[in-house]
Amino acid sequence: MKKTNELKKNRLYDILYEKGVLYFVISFLIPAAIMTFAFRKAGIHPFGDEQMLVVDLWHQYYPFFRVVREKLLTGGSFLYSWQNGMGTNFLSLISYYAASPLNIFSVFFDEEHVRDALTFILIAKIGFCGAFFSCFLRYTFRRKDFSICIFSSMFALCSYMLGYYWNVMWFDTIALFPLVMTGVVAVCREKKWMTFTIALAVSLVSNYYIGYFTCIFTVFMFAAAVIIYAGSIKDFFAKLWIMARSAVIGIALGGFMLLPAYFGLQLTHSANNVFPADITFYEKWTDIFANLISYSEPATKEGLPNFACGMLAVVLMGVFLFSAGIKLREKISAVLMLALIAVSCNMNVLNYIWHGFHFTNMIPYRFAFIFSFVLIAAAYRAYDVIMEKGIKLYQLPLMLIFPIVVFYLNYVTCGEEKFTLTKELKSSLIITAAFILIFVAVKIFPFKKDKVRNTVLSLFIMTAVISELWSNAALGVRTVGTSDYKSYPSNNDNVQELLEKAEKMDNPLFYRTEMTKTYTLNDSSLYGYYGISQFSSAANESVTRFIQRLGLYASGAGNRYYYRLSTPVVNSMLGLRYIISKDGTLRSEEAALSVVGSSQNCCLYKNNYPLSLGYMVNEDILDMNVESGYRSPFDFQNEAVKLCTGIDQPCFSPQPVALVSYDGLNVSKTSFGNYNFTKETSGDTNAYATYTFDGVEGGYLYGYASNGGCESVSVKNNGEAVDSNIGISDYPIVFPMGNVQAGETAKVTVKAKTDVDSGEYKLMAFALDQSVFEAAYEKLADEQLNITSFSDTKITGTVNALEDGVLMLTMPYEKGWSIYIDGEKAETFDIMGAMLGVRVTAGEHTIKASYIPEGFSAGCCGTAAGAAAFAVLVYLDKRKKEKTASEPQTAAESSGGDKPESSADAETEPEKPEPADKQADSEETNEES
Repeated sequence: MKKTNELKKNRLYDILYEKGVLYFVISFLIPAAIMTFAFRKAGIHPFGDEQMLVVDLWHQYYPFFRVVREKLLTGGSFLYSWQNGMGTNFLSLISYYAASPLNIFSVFFDEEHVRDALTFILIAKIGFCGAFFSCFLRYTFRRKDFSICIFSSMFALCSYMLGYYWNVMWFDTIALFPLVMTGVVAVCREKKWMTFTIALAVSLVSNYYIGYFTCIFTVFMFAAAVIIYAGSIKDFFAKLWIMARSAVIGIALGGFMLLPAYFGLQLTHSANNVFPADITFYEKWTDIFANLISYSEPATKEGLPNFACGMLAVVLMGVFLFSAGIKLREKISAVLMLALIAVSCNMNVLNYIWHGFHFTNMIPYRFAFIFSFVLIAAAYRAYDVIMEKGIKLYQLPLMLIFPIVVFYLNYVTCGEEKFTLTKELKSSLIITAAFILIFVAVKIFPFKKDKVRNTVLSLFIMTAVISELWSNAALGVRTVGTSDYKSYPSNNDNVQELLEKAEKMDNPLFYRTEMTKTYTLNDSSLYGYYGISQFSSAANESVTRFIQRLGLYASGAGNRYYYRLSTPVVNSMLGLRYIISKDGTLRSEEAALSVVGSSQNCCLYKNNYPLSLGYMVNEDILDMNVESGYRSPFDFQNEAVKLCTGIDQPCFSPQPVALVSYDGLNVSKTSFGNYNFTKETSGDTNAYATYTFDGVEGGYLYGYASNGGCESVSVKNNGEAVDSNIGISDYPIVFPMGNVQAGETAKVTVKAKTDVDSGEYKLMAFALDQSVFEAAYEKLADEQLNITSFSDTKITGTVNALEDGVLMLTMPYEKGWSIYIDGEKAETFDIMGAMLGVRVTAGEHTIKASYIPEGFSAGCCGTAAGAAAFAVLVYLDKRKKEKTASEPQTAAESSGGDKPESSADAETEPEKPEPADKQADSEETNEES
């Protein structure tokens, strides 16, 4: 019994200490706990009434996260989603936004606490940043003590993490980054390949974008590791082969996600980038390295690269570069890698390459975390030498070199006249002095045992580091900011009530809903309905241009298109059945929309002229030249209706200006609807022009405005406000002016931007001919697709075509869609450059549509091939080990002597014999990390 207990204790000791599980757990808990307390201090729910949703986390990441959770709960397909942009390749979308394996834990939270789930998942990701960095330090430097927890926490809470944590989808792959680098070291040290292969595959699947950074740096890490663990030429090529083979297998394992993501990206705006012609630099070098100071606000959207990772790393850099006991090849490798990242951040060409041959919108240095990784690893190497050999007297002044440089750069950056000892500089001076004093005290105190000395040193250093990290974490959360928890999503209970009412009303299998105004730019994902709007880097640019031509908000460079109350033609053409107003009763669409429900101040409107997901149109629509440069969206809509239905009369006719007045502006008209202006007084913040339009009997008025120096338009109908503050500073927009009959007037006020004194703008008004529109609608409604079954990726229905024509499906054209007419696959094509179309002969037909993302089948084959190759190599390695184990032992082995060190390991520290604590690691180094 006693022997059994001893075996259990030895096994537990082996798991906790020898295998590093204890240090893994502590390295997870420290940063996770600090981040939790920082959130608590900021009042982030469940600790208060704030939330971490800001910027794109508000508009994009959380809404997509909510859709992922919904699909996990309902069993929906991850290949396609109808809650985004009239239909979206969802696999391509989540490959960047929401492929985190941790998202599965969201199913354990109820609907009211989904945002809390995302908060705790982020905290876990930050914890894993520390945990996996501990694996890298433990394996690379063969240490088994609490010192690795100190430096792991520094990586997990470096300024990059604290400034960019709102980009939650990046952090799985950032956390796995140290594990991939551990795999590189394993290949170069022992030719072990499994850690690298698996970690790389999971990294790429979790987020291909950050995974791309990992792939680039792997090349440089391999070069450095090969140099550090130098062997023969034959040994080099053997390692190179293992790396190349493992990388191919790792990428192949992620093929099911990566290949559809690649093809999806070819449809986006980012596919059209141009390589920079000239080399330029963004920032001053003094500013970049001055930013290594601690206790300073991290960049959250724009600003300098977030390189700071704690003053301890700065203190120990001098020891790393100038101490004996660290080989020159290690120092050169580290300096070159730090220089590579710094120059890549600051040089436009390298920055462009690192970001996937693309210039980013905000956050210009997204790979800057690698700088912190290398700097902390170098600092730990210096600490490793101190732990092994004790603090040498000459090392104490070395600790002053880089802190002095960083403080001096801050002085240079501010300038002699403006320089003041700010709070962050004072705090950085204090913590730097604390670190150095700890090293001095440990040097002076006469410790009898090295183990006691190292334990005391690590204990005091950990206390100081945790104090610094806590302050930085609280500052980072405060800098990133928060938003109100209770009001997000706006009017959610009322909206959900109206959505349920719409579903029960006539319960069609498929219909679209939208909001009159956007709350986020992905309201359909946030509230959970089939909508039109989408804001994501996966936005199909062809659809973006189509939506823009219709007169809705859209921007290719901005990766967005979204709905705002528009014309009946647009509502019908895009298959909108319901529209929700969160601002009360509408005053502009009495004929086209009918109120069918309300909940407090929210109203549900039903489109009186709805069309199905598909309807027959004339084949003439294929001749429409969408690039011909239409004068306005109304001209585009007129042409589309004419070619779809064959009705020659236009739905919209231009209206002249009846009266115009100016306040603070001098305006000249250049052509119909186009104006130039200059302010009468420079800097005037309230300059505007007011245009009056006469009503038309039996018609509705609609306006179109675009920006060139104006920020908004407001509409009044017979003196009563119809809509106010319609933003045009970013994108042109069509807007309703209301039911303005003969003898009545509508006024549109255009407000100039406050920060410009001259510019141009476009303002036009068109009248809708209700009779022409209704005739066109009846023609299209007669031949609609009657949907009989519907799922995310499969649609079945029937259509009765009165004559040969084209079935237009109002969903984005993609090669992934296959259409079958009466069981036979039909050729698909795009309509108006964006929508999906197929030719249908006269008569009644069964239509089936199925979706598989382009590249998914090939990607799955690649994944299967990668898994097969992985399994074969594992089998061959096992056979090789069995064969080696069956061979006779050498004399040294049979006598019980230690196993000889490999040549690669011998190169690690040739100046000294391996210490006892590392000799105990000889067995571990023959295992996969």
